[in-house]
Amino acid sequence: MTGQVVVAADALSREDVEVLLGMAGEWKLLRPDRWVAKYEVDDENLSRALVAELRNAGHPAVAGPPDEARAVGWNNRNQPTPVGERAAVCFPWVRSEAEIVIEIDPGAGFGTGDHPSTRLLLEELASAIQGHESVLDVGCGSGVLAIASIRFGADFAIGIDVNTAGLIAANTNARRNRIANQTQFLSTPLDEISGNYDVVIANIHDDILRDMADDLVARVAPNGWLGLSGVSPGQLSRLRAAFPQIIFEEPRKMDDWNALIGRRKIE
Repeated sequence: MTGQVVVAADALSREDVEVLLGMAGEWKLLRPDRWVAKYEVDDENLSRALVAELRNAGHPAVAGPPDEARAVGWNNRNQPTPVGERAAVCFPWVRSEAEIVIEIDPGAGFGTGDHPSTRLLLEELASAIQGHESVLDVGCGSGVLAIASIRFGADFAIGIDVNTAGLIAANTNARRNRIANQTQFLSTPLDEISGNYDVVIANIHDDILRDMADDLVARVAPNGWLGLSGVSPGQLSRLRAAFPQIIFEEPRKMDDWNALIGRRKIE
């Protein structure tokens, strides 16, 4: 099966892309100084390898079916996402002057750090991590929350997800941020995860959060805290009611998204 590579570039970097790929591309001008090209290659494995080379060289690229909007959208988002006063999340081809820089390439997974539901938990991690915590990230996607928790001072983080592409991206991002020895990304179901964690976070649709409420609470250490995001305003009361073992604070809000933060009751 053949593969495809879609890459975005400005006028100055088009030649660099062609030199790296060893072939000329058919470039289309989408707007001033923003070009995109599609390359047909022999197989899907080669397309993924070429995309990895392009990204490592700082060129936004995607593999698989043509996805110009995604490649161009990534290239347009050239500003870091600030987190608190000291940190920022950014793509590998974006530079940040923040004290703590978290580089995230989502690959085919979810999670670039700029969505309000993700930012709500990033802000909470930045302020609440004191050092040496254990963290469980449920529905980890690209690993941005688990990786950020380590950069903020946690000792170890486990991320779980059903999306294989997300797990691949998460492991790659952990290596990129030089914290692979402090993270583990697994496809293990939540009800098969053992142990308790100082911090449990989940940025998932509120219906799914309610369904897994008991398993989430079971993983929170005594006096540990739970962070739930991706919550629509109309579901806050129902979600609170699904977690009677958690003492929630006032909801955090950003745009049309909410997060609930709370500590497990000491029995």
